[in-house]
Amino acid sequence: MFKTNNVFLFLLLIPAIFFLSCRKEKTSWSSTWQVPLVKDSLKIVDFVNDSTLSVNSDNSIQVEAKRLLKSLNLNDLIEIPDNSFEQSFSINLSSLTVNPGFTFLDETKEYNFNVDNATLREVRLKQGKASLKIENPIETKGIFTISLPGVTRNGETFSHTQEVDAGTMQNPGIGYLDLDFSGYTIDMTGVDGLSYNVIMSKLTVKTDPEGTTATITNQHDFVTDVKFSDLEIDYALGYFGNVSFSDTTTVEVEAMSAIDGGVINIDDLNLDLIVSNGVRARANAKITLFESVNYANSKVNLTHPFFGQTLNLNPAQGDLWQGLTPSELIFNFDQNTGNMVDFLENLGSRYKVGYQVEINPLGSSSAGNDMIVPNSRIELSLHSDFKLLVGADELTLLDTFAIDFKNDNKLINVESGEFVVKTKNTFPYGATLKMYTLDRDYTILNEISSSESITAALPNTNANGHTQIDNTLIFKANKKVVQDLVNTEYVLIKAVFNSATNVNNVVYDNAALNFTLSSQFKLKANL
Repeated sequence: MFKTNNVFLFLLLIPAIFFLSCRKEKTSWSSTWQVPLVKDSLKIVDFVNDSTLSVNSDNSIQVEAKRLLKSLNLNDLIEIPDNSFEQSFSINLSSLTVNPGFTFLDETKEYNFNVDNATLREVRLKQGKASLKIENPIETKGIFTISLPGVTRNGETFSHTQEVDAGTMQNPGIGYLDLDFSGYTIDMTGVDGLSYNVIMSKLTVKTDPEGTTATITNQHDFVTDVKFSDLEIDYALGYFGNVSFSDTTTVEVEAMSAIDGGVINIDDLNLDLIVSNGVRARANAKITLFESVNYANSKVNLTHPFFGQTLNLNPAQGDLWQGLTPSELIFNFDQNTGNMVDFLENLGSRYKVGYQVEINPLGSSSAGNDMIVPNSRIELSLHSDFKLLVGADELTLLDTFAIDFKNDNKLINVESGEFVVKTKNTFPYGATLKMYTLDRDYTILNEISSSESITAALPNTNANGHTQIDNTLIFKANKKVVQDLVNTEYVLIKAVFNSATNVNNVVYDNAALNFTLSSQFKLKANL
């Protein structure tokens, strides 16, 4: 966008002011003020290769759009709350005297991990941390080795050794430790391999190799207090419970918000609404709503023979190493499906999609083999694949541009003028334009018409594109328009498009509309 300003005009007028300053009588003259205001373009090729459009061998456009409407992270299905457990270890003998460096305790225990609504055999932590407190009740320093059998990263079992100062049963020595468990895989099947939601903890304790002889009884409790927090998984194997969720998602199509009326016609429509299941568990799904809302807030609910029905959604296939391939539930549409014609002709700029999904509707039926992996999602998406054959019938678009006129009545007065629109068009659609000047509050000040119009482009002789048509549209500014320039801050363009022929038109890859708006005013200056 280009804007003029008073400084620029003043610099242009300095020579004339200086030359005429010695004259006593009033002097006036006229000049032409040409200001470029807006330059814009719409090129179909800009939308090629962005998952929207592709080019066929005859240079026609194929609509191959893929749009994600909703993505649910299935890792959120399994939430592991903060867990803490305290375990006490002691020897089996009533009393034992040990030399320095002697290992007197080596014991493994199980702890039931709290997991909401799921029975898990194995998980991998995307993130997580643990804080440990270790109590040593004997009179010499203790060497504590804490291992978590089944908790591994890169093939190595978690293990950490910590020295804890000497203490007494009444006042034990204390050791503290903070650990990062990100990336660790946890086998939760316990010692027997048949359990679930279980973590194993092994404690080995020996006396200080450089310490003194110590006497230990079965009244000495060696305590470990472990607190897990901020746990988030990216892989899980087990049974995830019966989980249901539903929602209505809204998708705004900004480009359609400029439409203010009219109809478009599309041939050979092929559109799929797809629900995909990226979790290895049985599910079902139901589409409850697919609504189009247009510029006038008119609503059309799309119908389909299977909308409102609960349909099976098979488990995803694969494993952790190869990845999971989602299963899909596909709702296909063409012109003959339900009320698709009415739905399209509503020209919606906002769409609402309602859905319901239930995981494990039949309960536990996979023998504990439900699985999620890092990319597991339940997704709702739209896919299309059809040749772009479009007809326009009084299709009305609105667009607003900011401009800036600073008209100093003491020095320069606009006597008359016009707005000039120049176009280069290779779309098979023509258009008539109207222009409105607006103030800072977007209130319409004036309406300006042109007797010229944009001419629709016609196919070239090779039938692989359209021949460019150049047009110039003049919008005469009457006295009121001129007077209101000082308050004009926006220009609104209203374009009404129609097809070149009575049949739907092929759109080729050279389709473009280049647009420039300028003003040309006659100025009168007084001294």
